[in-house]
Amino acid sequence: MSDVTRPGAGPVIGVVGGSGGVGASMFAAVLAVRAAAVLIDLDVTGGGIDVLLGLETEPGARWSGLHLAGGHLEPEALRAGLPRAGPCAVLAADVGELDPEAVGQVLGAAAALGPVVLDLPRAAVVERAAALLRCDLVVVLARADVAGLVSAHVLVDALPELPLGIVLRRADVDVTRAAQCLDVPCLGVLPPRAAVGRRFEMSRLPRATVRVADGVLAGATGRAWPAGQAPPARRALVLA
Repeated sequence: MSDVTRPGAGPVIGVVGGSGGVGASMFAAVLAVRAAAVLIDLDVTGGGIDVLLGLETEPGARWSGLHLAGGHLEPEALRAGLPRAGPCAVLAADVGELDPEAVGQVLGAAAALGPVVLDLPRAAVVERAAALLRCDLVVVLARADVAGLVSAHVLVDALPELPLGIVLRRADVDVTRAAQCLDVPCLGVLPPRAAVGRRFEMSRLPRATVRVADGVLAGATGRAWPAGQAPPARRALVLA
């Protein structure tokens, strides 16, 4: 995991959906805004987080515009070259695949600037593996119904041993029981997906999402997950 104790280093927080349609990219965007973080899109099948943020016509680099070739990437040059959504510099995915070495280099430069939020893919691809090596916390968004919890359990079991937290979106299963089934610390609860807007509006961030995001940030800066704390043991999913 990344060393968040070195001067200037920010926590790296990954966000991933336990299944499709739970609003993981939206949560990552709100989290990044609240942290004034660098927001990095690693989900090449997600359509581009710049589109979600309404930045698709804004100038600035996307992944296709980064030509690293093993060279040193200056943190300030990275920040200056990216489009912005309020306080966030945003690096959107606009290519079919990402080079894991480039991912590591970009994350190292971004973390030198402060907090970093990653929009992670659900698929176990090489770029996700490279990013997880640098994550201080991974937040899994899961829908609290049987299908959503089964999908989230499969995803959680496939992740390496690192600090994990779950954010539950209300559905058919009681959220307390849902968190117990996954055996991952519950960081917060969000309303059902149908009850919230799907468009990101900087001036109207969903209040429930903001509250949960602020709690996640408090933990990621050391007030809820002390350095060196082991991740919880994982068990079989039991809904009976």
